[in-house]
Amino acid sequence: MSQAPNIQVGSDTRAKSVDEALRDAQFAIGETGLQVTFNSPPHIGGAGTLDGAGVAVLVSCIGVDGRTFIEVVGTSEDAGAAEQARNRVRSIAMGPAS
Repeated sequence: MSQAPNIQVGSDTRAKSVDEALRDAQFAIGETGLQVTFNSPPHIGGAGTLDGAGVAVLVSCIGVDGRTFIEVVGTSEDAGAAEQARNRVRSIAMGPAS
């Protein structure tokens, strides 16, 4: 049986537009040290290495009732790296609660 990647998911809503959320997600991916590898609104993704482990993230930004639902998914064969990728991108992309 081959090892499957670990998947970490986090989501919330913010008082910002979808365009602002996607811009913030793109910044967050780069700030985390990853490269944007996929950009097709309402999704943006990136990949790279964190602490020696390959990781990928996908951020989805969907407008809902004047707010934006933001979901961040981090994946890696290393559970800690998947969690770290998700947490770093989520913290930067979402910013403080609004």
